[in-house]
Amino acid sequence: MAKPTDHETVTTHPTVIRRAVLASAAIVLALTAVAGPAAASHAGRPIGSFSSCRRPVTPPRCSSVGNDSRHQVAFDVTLTPGLAESLRDTMIEDYEPTKLEMILQQEVTPETDVIAISQDYGNNGAAGWVYCPPDAPQGINRQRHRWCQQQELHFNLNPSVAIFFADDGSRDHVACHELGHTLGLRHWGNPPETAGPAAATCMTANTADGAAGLDKVDRDHIDAYHYSMHPPSRRQLPLDVLPDRDRLRISAWEQTVVEATELEDYGTLADMTRCSDAVVVGRVAGVAPGRWFGGSPGNALHYAAVTIAVDEAVAGALPDRHHARLTLEVPLFGGPETIDALRSSLPTGESLFFLRNKGGADVDFYRLVVMRGVIVNADGAAEVLQGEGDFLDALDGAPFDALLAQVRTAAR
Repeated sequence: MAKPTDHETVTTHPTVIRRAVLASAAIVLALTAVAGPAAASHAGRPIGSFSSCRRPVTPPRCSSVGNDSRHQVAFDVTLTPGLAESLRDTMIEDYEPTKLEMILQQEVTPETDVIAISQDYGNNGAAGWVYCPPDAPQGINRQRHRWCQQQELHFNLNPSVAIFFADDGSRDHVACHELGHTLGLRHWGNPPETAGPAAATCMTANTADGAAGLDKVDRDHIDAYHYSMHPPSRRQLPLDVLPDRDRLRISAWEQTVVEATELEDYGTLADMTRCSDAVVVGRVAGVAPGRWFGGSPGNALHYAAVTIAVDEAVAGALPDRHHARLTLEVPLFGGPETIDALRSSLPTGESLFFLRNKGGADVDFYRLVVMRGVIVNADGAAEVLQGEGDFLDALDGAPFDALLAQVRTAAR
């Protein structure tokens, strides 16, 4: 791995430290940017912040942009030596060639942008994520994106996601990926796809042994973005107010999420309908072992192939071969042995599925367009999954037929 020679902006032997709260270093705003619907493919997917940092989700997570072109990273005492090495390498080899100045700090200061932490957070379905704590210096820049300093970059050492840290290449991939989110880089495509993305980049998701570095497109995004700390305006309104929530509904689908940072946010049912490749009425007809990605079968991310019997395609487009049945892929973060628990827990009644094709019209696999992209018909009432403080919460308990009518209207 290349090492710095004539400058010392990246220190190779830092003194690792624990995060300090430095809220007085800057004005702290309870504001976040609202992400628009995601593009169907990467091909220039823009940099930006996304997801509210105040959503009641576990683990807390959201992605922000940097406040300037100096990106300063500090290592917590919990960070493993292997991840520390991977982060140092990706700072030097992937991010330093851009306009960014990457600085590995000896300790947290008011200028710290990222604090890297690794712990066992339990089997929460995520190998890594980024979070902007409410007491961190933050605000909205001129692009209407949330900038955040002292972002927390978390790596999950739980055995359920050990494949993401199994070797140097896997650690290099996840380190490059999560560091990209601290700058506002987004995921490529709808991974994993049958043929994979058009270019090798660490910004794919759920690819345990994916590319260890950035693609030129990622570096071009960084070089084209205007990183700035824009002071707040008196006319600026909070964007992150949570609605009241009467209850939470727990469903088996809660554990079928994609990687925690694979997030797309929509404000209405109509928006989510229009941004889905297809919305179908159907039911779960079977669950079988599916594809796996990464390394050998024993060191891979496994998927369940959930067969959906399609009653009707109410929005979007389905190839003729999928009009009766299609395959929904569900990640088995706990390993292939967890498929029986998944099979016994999934609802089998009539449901609305909001789907994204994983690779184009010629590919036979789908994923849910958002983590909670299925609405179950529970005796005529809509059942949605555990609340995240978004518009879906308000749909829980509504007449199922009324929601179905809204989807049909949005599809016209």
